[in-house]
Amino acid sequence: MWWMLWSCTSPTTPGTPDTGVDTPLDEIPETSSITVPHMDGDAWIVRTTAGIPYIYASTREDLARATGFVLGVDRFFMIDMERRLAEGRIAEVLGDSALAADLEARGIGMSRVTDQLLLRMQHDTAFAGVFDAYAEGLNAYVSEVNANRLPVPSEYAQLGPLIGHPDPKTLLGPFTRRDMAAIGATLIYQLGFEDEDLTRAESWAALDGLFAGATQGDLRQAGAEQDLFWRVEPVWDVSSAPGFGTAGLRSAPTPPRTPARGPLRVERQTLARLTEHTSHVIRWFGKDRAFGSNAWAVDGAHTTDGRAILSGDGHLPLSVPSLFYQVGLDTSVLGDGEISQVGLAIPGLPMMAVGTNGRVAWSQTALYGDITDWYTEELTLDAEGRPASSLFQGEQRALVGVDESYVIANVPILGSIGRTETWTRYETFDGRPITQIEGRLAIDEPPGPGEVEINVLGERIVPGDVDGDGRITAISVDHAAFDDGNLMLASDGFGHATDVRSFREATRRNVAYSQNLVVADADGSILYTGYQPVPCRGYLDRQPDGSWADGANPQLLLDGTRYRGFSIPVNPDGTVDESHADDPYRCVVPFDVYPQNLDPEQGYVLTANNDIGNLATDGSLTNDDWYIGGPWVDGYRAKRIDERLAAVASTKTADIAAMSDIQADHRSMVGEMFLPPLLAALDEAERVAGGHPAPGSSAERMAAIWTNDEAALTEVRERLVAWQGRGLWARSGVKTFYADPSADDVQDAVATTLFNHWISEVVLQTFEDEGLPYLWWPDVDTGQVRALKSMLDGRDAENSSGLASWDPTHQESVFFDDLATPEVETSDELIVRALASALDALRAPPSGPGTGGFGTDDMDQWLWGYRHMVQFQSLLAQVMSPDDDFGFLIDLFSITPRELPLDEGIPFDDPRAVLPWFPRDGDQMNVDAGDPNFTRDDWMYASGPVFRMVIALGPDGPEGVNVLPGGQSGLVDSPHFADQAALWLGNQTLPLLTTPEAVAAAAEERITLHP
Repeated sequence: MWWMLWSCTSPTTPGTPDTGVDTPLDEIPETSSITVPHMDGDAWIVRTTAGIPYIYASTREDLARATGFVLGVDRFFMIDMERRLAEGRIAEVLGDSALAADLEARGIGMSRVTDQLLLRMQHDTAFAGVFDAYAEGLNAYVSEVNANRLPVPSEYAQLGPLIGHPDPKTLLGPFTRRDMAAIGATLIYQLGFEDEDLTRAESWAALDGLFAGATQGDLRQAGAEQDLFWRVEPVWDVSSAPGFGTAGLRSAPTPPRTPARGPLRVERQTLARLTEHTSHVIRWFGKDRAFGSNAWAVDGAHTTDGRAILSGDGHLPLSVPSLFYQVGLDTSVLGDGEISQVGLAIPGLPMMAVGTNGRVAWSQTALYGDITDWYTEELTLDAEGRPASSLFQGEQRALVGVDESYVIANVPILGSIGRTETWTRYETFDGRPITQIEGRLAIDEPPGPGEVEINVLGERIVPGDVDGDGRITAISVDHAAFDDGNLMLASDGFGHATDVRSFREATRRNVAYSQNLVVADADGSILYTGYQPVPCRGYLDRQPDGSWADGANPQLLLDGTRYRGFSIPVNPDGTVDESHADDPYRCVVPFDVYPQNLDPEQGYVLTANNDIGNLATDGSLTNDDWYIGGPWVDGYRAKRIDERLAAVASTKTADIAAMSDIQADHRSMVGEMFLPPLLAALDEAERVAGGHPAPGSSAERMAAIWTNDEAALTEVRERLVAWQGRGLWARSGVKTFYADPSADDVQDAVATTLFNHWISEVVLQTFEDEGLPYLWWPDVDTGQVRALKSMLDGRDAENSSGLASWDPTHQESVFFDDLATPEVETSDELIVRALASALDALRAPPSGPGTGGFGTDDMDQWLWGYRHMVQFQSLLAQVMSPDDDFGFLIDLFSITPRELPLDEGIPFDDPRAVLPWFPRDGDQMNVDAGDPNFTRDDWMYASGPVFRMVIALGPDGPEGVNVLPGGQSGLVDSPHFADQAALWLGNQTLPLLTTPEAVAAAAEERITLHP
């Protein structure tokens, strides 16, 4: 095994070196000693329970070298892919199959952001030296592999021979400073890059005239636009800050406004091609799945012992290995440095992402800020047919061509022939990358005389006027990180803050960070802030009512013939320069205006991707003095967290255990909201079945459904009413090594199955018959529950929800009527019909292991955990699919019941024997996120809490816990590949070790790195 190999082949004799420093760590037996070039002195890597390293060095540079080395051991493949992704160099490994991905990455500006970060490093040579040292540590690991003292990373060991590298060591290239910047660029794009403007624009255009000739088409058209597409107010009115600034000022409420509808300004297939490509990018970053997080803090005056508490659980792909890496970093024990941090790092970067330095503790969630704009362009071609210029304010402005080379590996098994290709990508006069150009596909019709073939995001196009409107259109993009990248400098500042106020000041460097931050300090104070520089966008025109003018809506496509790109000005020290308020293209939303919450009277702050400052709660994102972004998720998690925090804060019972318990909360908030109207519809069906409904009426159809399956419908009602009475806990009900369900848990599991199948059918039957394009922001589930809630609440004579789709004849939304039938269905009929459909699906045979129905009428067998399972998929799933040539590697490097059997002695005829993943509690929008989406067949989920961290701070130092489901190591034969997944499944954690004494007590080995 690799860890034994490391110990047995150390190039020097293990011992206990005399460092001249008397610490408890001296007593730990040294297991190996490694020579690392450029080290200034010795550094110690002390591995503890679960393989978690605590790293001690005398200088920051040596700390970075040691960190780079140990991350190379555990996560080299992951780090390698991060740099290759941003640099557009994956084809150097995988050949032609990855060339499109490389062109996409460079085409959307990732290499440009890499160069901006590199330039920022060069402004601060001391800080750049830390990154150089980290790269040296990675390179020292590569040297150890090349010398056969450490094994090749598991992924390359398996992949190498398949792609023509019988010696996989040849795939391990050295790291440079630019590679480090590229890893930062990958993080920036994961945190803040978005393509929603594109998908909104495509959907907004698709809505135009969608219901022409349809039954009640005018109501459906207005409803699709106003009730579904532009509705932004959250279901739950829970905000992280009261309003703008720390004073919490709020704008006066105004009626929702439907933006102006103008021409699309770009050929439709051009837009469609681009959205397909950007969807690939979103998939790389795992943002095609549930992408959220929870974080909160309780101040010292409201906890059990006066210590402030920070809690964080990031919701990202539950990949293997984890997107984070738990580590301790210290320069105070072996030197006189100030670094003493414990928490989670991003593999590839030498600073802490979330964690504590003993004085402050912090965590973060996705913000949904708007720092990306997309523009329509009008191009002219030169005599050879190449893009030459774009129209801006009546003048032709020359495009900038950038020639870039792509190295494609020779991979015979994939038919890839080794070569280098050079392609030109284009930028506007002000530096915005051209991401798609109108034209025909060269594969369909090669270029003729006066034409040329270009490559845009991996697609070979012959530019031209395809739709015959006399224009050649294109789409460009602007992003906050294009101007001056300093995310790594900003993130480093968090770990050196001394209290929440100095932490708040450190956020002034947060260019393109796009994260909510929650902070606690040792003095008992707490802070919420989401600050990042957002362009004022004062150059964009508005209509008299304040809504965006045609072509000026930053949530759609901006008119690039009228508007150029914004700039984020940055001072030499990396802080945002706010001195350009009079320049609309360089103005940013002021720091002191941004919604923030410091030491509120209630004693806690929280963020769960909910509204950041009551910006959308009035139904409008355009009536505020400043536009920041949004809409946000509907606050289901925030509402539940708020309830539970209010309870513990008021009774001063907040401690680490209580915070962990809140993180594991599985109360069905969707059940709380929607079960009452669903049960009321079932009661109505029973009532009309006992009477004499009019022939052909909705009531008669409801009565027929009730009569046809009365026993089962009655049983469903009884089970769900009992579930309500027990607290609406979404339980798995399946016995495993990490769960031993009670009798009530089993009954709750059946009820959870019934409710989720029922509500999913209600959602799908309400919206699927209209043939709607994608209308849901910021995600499908949020948009659908927001719309459904308003429609159910609006079933009255007053149209109390203000629905544009409200039908005065039936006094409810027309969307409840099934457009595919001649009858007019009511909401109650649809709800009852949905339950009948759900029961048919549940009784049906399974469609595969863990999918489909249960093949029985016995509801006691319908346990939620047999269908609701968590997947720990290999990180490879984000860059390839099971259908790819190397898709089999996804399973090879995933954590499944093969590695962690569900229980001992499971008989072959037990339903658990065929489950492909892990049964879990939870349902849609739980605090402990396990969202399966509203679906009919596949209830599994692969995104959720990638860590569960709680830290208490006080005068005696920090104390905390954490767990990483993806484990510390990416090596499949490591004992720390799947060990934390076993803990995570049972909502268990490991202690964060915050003192040398605690580290020494838990030590399992000590490695010395020396010059």
